[in-house]
Amino acid sequence: MQLYLQAMTTKHFSEFLHSQIQEYAHQKVLNHLWPAEQAQQRAQEDFQMLLPDGLNTYHNYFYVISASNEIVYGYVWLAEVMDSDQPNAPYLFINDYAILPAYQDQGYGQQGLKLVFQEARRLGYHQLGLHVFGENQRAQHLYQKMGFFPTDIVMKKTL
Repeated sequence: MQLYLQAMTTKHFSEFLHSQIQEYAHQKVLNHLWPAEQAQQRAQEDFQMLLPDGLNTYHNYFYVISASNEIVYGYVWLAEVMDSDQPNAPYLFINDYAILPAYQDQGYGQQGLKLVFQEARRLGYHQLGLHVFGENQRAQHLYQKMGFFPTDIVMKKTL
């Protein structure tokens, strides 16, 4: 099946934002970064800070991964970031990449990432970065398979 990246509509953005705030809060709790009782509020605050103008936030790009039948298979949120080592060479960061659960383990993750690579090049970027939570082994495997490599590893121990 041929997948496409399509610009997110306001409706898709609302659905995306709601689901990703929930998932972000869940991952922060799962990875022992936030207490559960604070997670939702903190996640909402983080998203508000990152996206002060929502879908129209400057240098942020939002897409749905879909097919010709217009079923949404996943979401992509890309944002320009500056590299402190190379201040004249901004790069694109995958702030969020999600294949919806019903479509996982069917190769859509790889197909979608290939589309992201093409879009990043089309937008004029030469590097792509991302963050993945330590507990998310599935995503780590996919990203390594697609050519990403660790640049920093942050570790914690509860005492």
